[in-house]
Amino acid sequence: MNREPPSPHDDSMEREWALQEQAVRAERLGLDASRDAELQRYRVVARALRQPLDEDLPLNFAREVAREARRRAAGDMRLELYLSWTLLGVLVAMLIGVMLRYGSALGQLTHIALSQPWLLALAGFFALLAASKLLHRRVS
Repeated sequence: MNREPPSPHDDSMEREWALQEQAVRAERLGLDASRDAELQRYRVVARALRQPLDEDLPLNFAREVAREARRRAAGDMRLELYLSWTLLGVLVAMLIGVMLRYGSALGQLTHIALSQPWLLALAGFFALLAASKLLHRRVS
């Protein structure tokens, strides 16, 4: 059941919210709502939410759930990781090929780029951005 009121611009969500509130109120007061099937469905949910759990959860339940979620997320990303490394290898091979083919022109372009201080500043900015992302990943 929803905990926050819906957007005032969505009529269907507003009706759904009102129905949920009626079901909670009817369940709390013990009113008869057998004539409305939608309300009866929400009353079942409201009743289930009011009941205590059958058994106590272990003290480290949240930690175990978080660990399992991280494990599953890491396992699902293996294919993407392998594909990313393959793409990086292809791009590095292409860069080496371009450097071998256009070596002298690349040297002239590097000389022009190094003579412009704003290009050096831009390159430094991107290097710091990449380094900060790497550090952030290692910390988290």
